Amino acid sequence: MMIFANLWNRWRKRRAQLRELDRMDRTELDRVSHELGMSATELRRVLGFGDHAADLLLRRIQNLYLDPRKVDPAVMRDLQRSCACCRAKTLCAHELEDRPKGATWPKYCPNELTLGALSADNQQPVT
Repeated sequence: MMIFANLWNRWRKRRAQLRELDRMDRTELDRVSHELGMSATELRRVLGFGDHAADLLLRRIQNLYLDPRKVDPAVMRDLQRSCACCRAKTLCAHELEDRPKGATWPKYCPNELTLGALSADNQQPVT
């Protein structure tokens, strides 16, 4: 029963965030989305996935021995946006948790190229 209550609360919170966007006038919405480096449509889409939609990104970054504080904020926003919209979250979570020998994460990750470039710049071993 607690699982349903949590799901219900998360759904209500997302709906409230989207309603808040709906109440903004176009100028304010454009300003907010511009500050976040995305269009108003992208902002709405990302918010629709929920607050924790990009949580796996931090785990992936740590797994690659990268320091998220050293990633350029604009690059981090792009990484978060891609992660939030990714449809392979279940597979990603499984591979981060279990670290199977046949892990395929680079193939399905929308951030593969950017994370690869960050890893190369970092000169650290990639797992």
